[in-house]
Amino acid sequence: MKSRLNLLNILWSYIHLNHKKNCMKKIIFASMAALIFSVSAMAQTSATTTDKKSDMKDLRKDMRDVRKDKAARKAELKEGDKAEAKNLTADIRSDKKDMKSDAKDLKGDGVKHPMKRAARQIRRHH
Repeated sequence: MKSRLNLLNILWSYIHLNHKKNCMKKIIFASMAALIFSVSAMAQTSATTTDKKSDMKDLRKDMRDVRKDKAARKAELKEGDKAEAKNLTADIRSDKKDMKSDAKDLKGDGVKHPMKRAARQIRRHH
């Protein structure tokens, strides 16, 4: 009876030890796979360049274009040229879309309130 219990204990400890080794292997393999995937994902993201000056200049230029096009559209509508006013409206929309993307990019670069800042810079210089 003792030899049988002793044999069962040895067998149990061997199985338990192998189970621990297999668990450790799985954990190590899973953590290494996660590390490799995260490093490869980080390597694929592009580094953003902070070109605040050129983005701000582009935003100011778009603001001036919108103001100029709005004035021209008002004059065209006063004259009765609706086709030209429609073209100017499309131009205004595209400029506003550009302004929105420039403002988003500037916010990403750390500029606070880029639209207000650009409008203030236009007023200060002109």
